[in-house]
Amino acid sequence: MPQGLTNQVLGQLLRELGFAPGDVTEKNHRVWRHPQSGCTLLLPANKTTELARPADIVGIKAQLHLQGHLDEAAFDLFATEGNLPVR
Repeated sequence: MPQGLTNQVLGQLLRELGFAPGDVTEKNHRVWRHPQSGCTLLLPANKTTELARPADIVGIKAQLHLQGHLDEAAFDLFATEGNLPVR
C-alpha cells in the first residue's frame, strides 16, 4: 500500500477524476460526489496535511476500481509518483 499519501493528495486525486467535495456530515466525514456517474464516497474530514488512514486508502482505491473510475495500477502510480496515466 502507498505510504505518505496525505488527505490533500487524496482529495487532489478525486478532483482530477471529476469528484466534487461536498458538505461535512455530523460525524466529521466529507462527502465526495461524481456528478456523471452518481458515485458517492465518504472520507474523514481530517486536516489536509495529515496522512490518510490506511483503511481509507484501501477503501477509496477499491471503490474507484469497482465503479470504473480508475484501475488499481493507476491508483498506485498516482500514489507513488503523483501522476495519473494519460488516458
